[in-house]
Amino acid sequence: MKTSLIEKIQQLTGKITKRQIIAFLVAMALVLANGYAIIREFPVIQLITIAAVGLYLIFFHADWVMYLVAFTTPLSVIISSKSIHLGLSLPSEAMMIALTMVFFARILYDWHLNPKLLKHPISIALFLYLGWMLVTCLTSVRPVISIKFFLSKLWFITSCYWFFIRMVEDDLKNAVRYFNFYAVGLVIIVFITTYKHALSGFDEHYAHWVMKPFYNDHTAYGAALAFMIPITVGFFFLPGNKLAQKIFYATVSVILLAAFYLSFSRAAWISLVVAVGVLIILKLRIKLSWLISGGLVLAVLLFFYADDILYKMSRNSQDSSGNFVEHIQSMSNISTDASNMERINRWTAAFGMIKEKPVFGWGPGTYQFEYAPFQHGYYRTIISTDFGDGGNAHSEYIGPCAESGVPGMITVFVLVFVLLYHGIRTYIYADDKVLKIMSLCMTLSLVSYYTHGVFNNFLDTDKLSAIVWSAMAVITVCDIKRKIPELYSPLSESVTSL
Repeated sequence: MKTSLIEKIQQLTGKITKRQIIAFLVAMALVLANGYAIIREFPVIQLITIAAVGLYLIFFHADWVMYLVAFTTPLSVIISSKSIHLGLSLPSEAMMIALTMVFFARILYDWHLNPKLLKHPISIALFLYLGWMLVTCLTSVRPVISIKFFLSKLWFITSCYWFFIRMVEDDLKNAVRYFNFYAVGLVIIVFITTYKHALSGFDEHYAHWVMKPFYNDHTAYGAALAFMIPITVGFFFLPGNKLAQKIFYATVSVILLAAFYLSFSRAAWISLVVAVGVLIILKLRIKLSWLISGGLVLAVLLFFYADDILYKMSRNSQDSSGNFVEHIQSMSNISTDASNMERINRWTAAFGMIKEKPVFGWGPGTYQFEYAPFQHGYYRTIISTDFGDGGNAHSEYIGPCAESGVPGMITVFVLVFVLLYHGIRTYIYADDKVLKIMSLCMTLSLVSYYTHGVFNNFLDTDKLSAIVWSAMAVITVCDIKRKIPELYSPLSESVTSL
């Protein structure tokens, strides 16, 4: 006997709960209210709606907010106020701040972090890194600037390491989804950037700024691309991937590689080459003793032939160019290339600052406001400035040394060593293929970033912080799950569902 349409409707409506009815009515009311607000040009209702939805997600679906952070980070734009020296990348940083507040509130109320996570060497290295930074905030020549810098670092690390680590320890698929969301957001920026770049005929000079306002310049854009390429390529090989997932990762990888070339970021190119070199070393199982010996030989050769190398570099007049070979040759031009010369200018200024305050430094975030008097006329370029508006020290190692003293730089080196050590050990000794792939992807991505960190530093921005600290969290969890296999549940089903 066929069921009538009325009976079908009754059956469906009988399954609807009161909660679903209330949710539907609230949603309809919000739609109508916002429609009226748009017609009447009354934005307060829209702002209230966004705040209400945001609070609901933060308290009841915080994992969704993390995915939103990943997706919106490439799309976020900096909104700043010069009067109070404050700038936020919105909406991503606003969500990071909210997640940080929720994290600390839940820790006080009902959350308990896994002691193994707290005692893990990567976590301890992070505590040392933040702890010394806080100490140097107290000795800073600009305490207000330093405290604001510290707070921004705190919400980056809390949301993208500590909050994220709770999601990942429950299920590694959450890490895959998170990086998938970032990749999709980045692909959108790639399309926008490539379209703008194409209008110029893919001119190399336009490549320096066409990614604005989403990324400050081509170096940050190139660093993000270099970071994500090992991840999207590696995720292609995750077990359990269906054809749709493989097509997704292959397509995204090709898009990112094309954009990576068009970024014309020499530091990013070098960083990815180094990451590939590390991959080859791991695959060939080259002994550590051989690497150390090779490194010592290279160091000795550089020491004895330093004068000849500098002389050759000083005679190189090849500026950056749209021609690939010429652009590579310009990497060693320290005589006429403004980008290379300005980087040396920043480094020499930083060394002067370090010499004057070697222990506590000048204070976190203060470099750009204090380095001007330490510039030497010989190194100044057409892009040099004396007004604290020219960016940072262009190094993830020299910058912290100038701002937090030699101990600050040591905490960075310790963090890098510890995370690479545990990432590589997890890859080598893990029995499960998923753990091996995840740890390898994150390690290679971090190798690319910290190689790039020799020439630039971006961990004071959300663009790289959102993925760098999250990659560290994944390595931490993978290392613990390797040691305690019963904590691990395989990725047997689709991991790319968005």
